[in-house]
Amino acid sequence: MRPTLLLATLAAALAVTGSATATGNPFGVTVVRFAHGTTPAQMRAAVTASGGTVIGDLSAIDALAVVPGSTGFDASVRTKRSVTQLFADSLLGGERHDRMRGGGPGNGPSDTPGTDLGDPWHALFQWDDDRMNVAPAWRRTTGDRSIAVAVIDTGVDADHRELQGVVDKKLGGNFIPCADLRALFGLGFIDRSGLRDCRDGDFEGHGTWVASRIAGALNGFASNGVAPGVKIGSYKVLAAGLGGLSSWIVSGLLAACSDPRIDVVNMSIEAYVDPSDPASVDDYLLFSDAVDFCLSRGVPVFAAAGNAHVRVDRVSMTLGGRTLQGVGQVSTGPEGIASVTPGSDSLDDYDLRGGLVLPGGVPGVTMVSATANAIGAAPASVPLRWRSHVGARDQLAYYSNYGSRIDLAAPGGARAYEIPLYDGGAGDVLAGGWGSFGALAKNGLICTDPSQSSVFNSACFTARGDAYGWIQGTSMSTPNVAGVAALVLSAHHELVGRPGALVQRLVATANRSPVNYMGPNDPANDAPALDGTPCATGFCHVDQAHPVSFAESYGAGLVDAGAAVGR
Repeated sequence: MRPTLLLATLAAALAVTGSATATGNPFGVTVVRFAHGTTPAQMRAAVTASGGTVIGDLSAIDALAVVPGSTGFDASVRTKRSVTQLFADSLLGGERHDRMRGGGPGNGPSDTPGTDLGDPWHALFQWDDDRMNVAPAWRRTTGDRSIAVAVIDTGVDADHRELQGVVDKKLGGNFIPCADLRALFGLGFIDRSGLRDCRDGDFEGHGTWVASRIAGALNGFASNGVAPGVKIGSYKVLAAGLGGLSSWIVSGLLAACSDPRIDVVNMSIEAYVDPSDPASVDDYLLFSDAVDFCLSRGVPVFAAAGNAHVRVDRVSMTLGGRTLQGVGQVSTGPEGIASVTPGSDSLDDYDLRGGLVLPGGVPGVTMVSATANAIGAAPASVPLRWRSHVGARDQLAYYSNYGSRIDLAAPGGARAYEIPLYDGGAGDVLAGGWGSFGALAKNGLICTDPSQSSVFNSACFTARGDAYGWIQGTSMSTPNVAGVAALVLSAHHELVGRPGALVQRLVATANRSPVNYMGPNDPANDAPALDGTPCATGFCHVDQAHPVSFAESYGAGLVDAGAAVGR
């Protein structure tokens, strides 16, 4: 397999079902690792003396991100006694999408100035709060302003009405080193390289949605968060339309966990790296060190299970001479093949077998799978519709990864028929209570791209000048769990700084009542898509006859806010 990374939402395309190929970064960024005990000043001096420029501070885990000044940089810096390793950074971003082109911006409830839609939006659209038993938790707390959640993502639109006063602008920052790259390479080069998102804020929409699901205002209008009383810190590490370097993501994560005001980290990001590739192993261990740092600082990390619909096993593994427990590795059998888009003539781009899930599968990270609202009744004109279990709620979503590495499940939304759009057709939508509803950045790609904003996908609309829409993905389930974690910390301050105890409380109180009927990708079903596009490879459609087990679908269970907060 090849190393890959993408936003863990079916919305960097609104339905990313497989993976995106990682490429060598166009900026030549190198990660330099140092012996433990080397001071940040000594690290910088070693890089500068060798002709490099530091563009990313990873010194909390004995590393720096560097742009070499010449071809002789590697040889020179290796002569420094404090340097233990260097490797090329990776540029990562999403490519493939399960989506139906066409349509246009969706129509929301109303865009008429002065129309007060109020609480009915919540009752109609935010079904996920009900499934997580949020109302009983709110009788004790809606969140404490002393609790802050770091959103490691595409940035956040802090001026959105759902996030005004929620995003603490003293927390976080922009970790995309545009100024340094512009100074080194010039504006034209970085523009041609695809880096056009250098401003603060969110020009994708993903981070804004995540922040609103965690802590969107309880203001009687549109959406609200699970813990509307807590604060958000925005750590922008991904550029709209491009993705980001591993060093950008890790630098944002380290900055969040270095800040004593941050209590919880949310990472709605999905990656797969190859354990047989030395550079991928280096990348994985960089993330592993960053997670260890966070846990040592008392900060839990919640991350997406991923949207490839593959089995992720919990294994022990030796990487780079280190033996790690609790690694999330994609199955080496047929359940390691991601959902295949009809029309593909090879499995090569979908073969994730043996890959390591990053960051969700890093030891110590709480990995979250996604559930659907319900299996909707599809018309008889949809051959691959569900015939049994129609109406069943809280099913493993048709896109969600599963397996023994899953720790917890939460609502992530899914299309109305709980099958991919290419199998369900025009009625297989997210809008109206099937996907997960939240705030979006009106100038972000999710709302400005004709396909992503269409009625088949986010159905992005504006009301009173701000954007909203429906999304699906483990990007959506992860902030649901992070929001419940923030509620628990608000009610139980004795758990602040104790990530193991916090996660154990969520695990012990999880809802074990759901019964799952969703199966894996079906290797034997080569039926065409609804429009006749062939599926020559198999793995395009879900197996509706062989359900994934409870533990591999939900981990400990569906997160339960009421039970976790308690009295």
